[in-house]
Amino acid sequence: MDRRSTRRRGVPACVILLVTALGLTGGAAADPAPNPQDVLRGSVVWNGDFDVADQAGHPHGWSVEGDESGANVVNLSAYRTSGLTSLEIDDKAGTNVYVRSEKVPALAGVEYTATAKVKGRSGTPASLYLEFWGIERDAPRLLAVQTAPAFSTGWQDARVSAVAPAGTVQVTMLVYGTLAAAGVSYWDEARLTAAPAPYDPVVADGRELFVDSYRIAELSDVDRVTHPGVKDERPLIVADRPWEKTVYYSALVRKGPQQYQLFYTCYNDVAPNYHTCLAESTDFVHWTKPNVGLVEFQGSTANNIVFAGGSSVAYDPDGPADRRYLMLAFKPGSSPPVYVGYFSPDGKRWTPAAGGGALLPGGDVVNVSFDDRTKKFVATFKDRLFTARTPGTYDRSAFVSVSADGLTWTPRVLAVSGDVADDGWAATYGGVEGQVYGMPVTRYENQYLGIPWMFLLTDFAKGQYRTAADGPVIPSLVASRDLLHWDRSTRGALIEPGTPGAWNDGAIYTGNHFDVTGEQAALLYGGFNTWHGGAIAGGPSREVQHASIGRAVWRRDGFVSLSNGALPGLGDPGTVTTKPLDRNADTLYVNADVRGSLAVEVLDAATGAPIPGFTEADAVVVSGDQLAAKVTWRGGASLASLGDRQVRLRFHLAGGDLYSFWFSSAGR
Repeated sequence: MDRRSTRRRGVPACVILLVTALGLTGGAAADPAPNPQDVLRGSVVWNGDFDVADQAGHPHGWSVEGDESGANVVNLSAYRTSGLTSLEIDDKAGTNVYVRSEKVPALAGVEYTATAKVKGRSGTPASLYLEFWGIERDAPRLLAVQTAPAFSTGWQDARVSAVAPAGTVQVTMLVYGTLAAAGVSYWDEARLTAAPAPYDPVVADGRELFVDSYRIAELSDVDRVTHPGVKDERPLIVADRPWEKTVYYSALVRKGPQQYQLFYTCYNDVAPNYHTCLAESTDFVHWTKPNVGLVEFQGSTANNIVFAGGSSVAYDPDGPADRRYLMLAFKPGSSPPVYVGYFSPDGKRWTPAAGGGALLPGGDVVNVSFDDRTKKFVATFKDRLFTARTPGTYDRSAFVSVSADGLTWTPRVLAVSGDVADDGWAATYGGVEGQVYGMPVTRYENQYLGIPWMFLLTDFAKGQYRTAADGPVIPSLVASRDLLHWDRSTRGALIEPGTPGAWNDGAIYTGNHFDVTGEQAALLYGGFNTWHGGAIAGGPSREVQHASIGRAVWRRDGFVSLSNGALPGLGDPGTVTTKPLDRNADTLYVNADVRGSLAVEVLDAATGAPIPGFTEADAVVVSGDQLAAKVTWRGGASLASLGDRQVRLRFHLAGGDLYSFWFSSAGR
């Protein structure tokens, strides 16, 4: 039997129960996955209640060092505040003990706060630390601040705050029993939080999707659902040339309404193995491979190769004539690993940027796009953090940097790393952890959408590339408003691997651009027939690794919805209430598939009270599947009558899916 047909079997029942109870399984349209923040109660640290422990009695999600016998999860009713257990720190004379949370992404300049409940039994309690870390392999601790609670037999609050210093990429909290003192203390309700991101109430000229929670103040009886794209049965581009053994992830350039250029990566057995090739299309479906005639392959330039090496390409339509195209490429063999740049007037002839010097650190996967609103290049690239769950290996993560000219880039920011929800997703495959293999980013309406390629590590034993781990690679979705704060409210597969035996049933690597029309959004992706580990020599299927480029399609804005399952007279209708909004126009539209009813009321932003004439009772009900339904109220009430008054919206949804809303004065 093919190994892919058994990929979800053999998972211990206890693992399935654990990840299901925590809401950590990958969600699809029929099986929404709760936002992990609902489980973590706003904290970025998992298991802060110390209710889950390993066989040694140490808390999951935390490392224990020093005198390991001095840190134990215990079930003592007198020493717990929530759940069944708490963390006991038995700090013996002459020893020390460290209990540290897993490192999570952090932003320099942002204030972080660590809190916990602590109660003493004897001697001196342990201390609570807040720690900030850099990126170097040795992970230097840039700053540590602490609070040392006084002894008390009653529960007290421990709290410590600090602003992350320059160079910070990760943050942790630490419960520490020192060498200098001894005592027994108990800890519970540990939380690590960040100061909220700035909020701008001004709604720009574009659509507000529910991929993130940026505009949402409150949800009731609705759940966020990820809708995987509908894949074409056959690939659009296949490996059919001598220099193409596999063809996969892509960077798309749209030069006009019907003019597309696709820069895709092909692999072959001839050094340098990876090449960047060009395909062209006028309809996003049928693609040709032009004879560029520039790069030699096995003695001939009669091919569509534009660069000897893998890369990513972005297009600035208003850039200097000789620099309309920017290419970023990993420099093989560089130590430390770096990315270099190239410019081109036509996407075919390339000149090294900055004399061929390094532009960005890291390796070996990079994606670059151009934001038409800000007129800046956005680069997202893979780098390695040495914080993986498997000792001696690394944690692949996605970093972001921005440039106005393609030469000078902002300091890299850690955007997305695998978290406990990703580990739970990997566990459904019998795996060990989730990492980010790459993450294209593109502007979509009023938000940036990132597509982290979630590498769900299963083992280090299968496939020709097994030392770098085997496991599926499945695209997910994240969102940001400023390329600094990333919202992972959305979980689950954006594009699902094909059924066993399909050409795309292994790893999936996406492009960096959604092609949007009035009714749909489409995305190209590279689909492999194997997991990351590659072919298994002599395995049961004796499969040869291959990859092709296909297309996935959604309804417009249809990646994620807020969903309610009520039936007429049965169940509970849901509500979605926004944060304060400054409208940019006076006509409201929604994109929704309403199987029951949708009514929209307008609230005063300050008081939250419905505005007369715009209440739920006044609203004209929206029903049916509508990509752009105009929202109206009885009596002809118009948003224009509210002038510049700041408002909130409350959507009353009884059965259906709400995808987006927007204000417009020019029709749809």
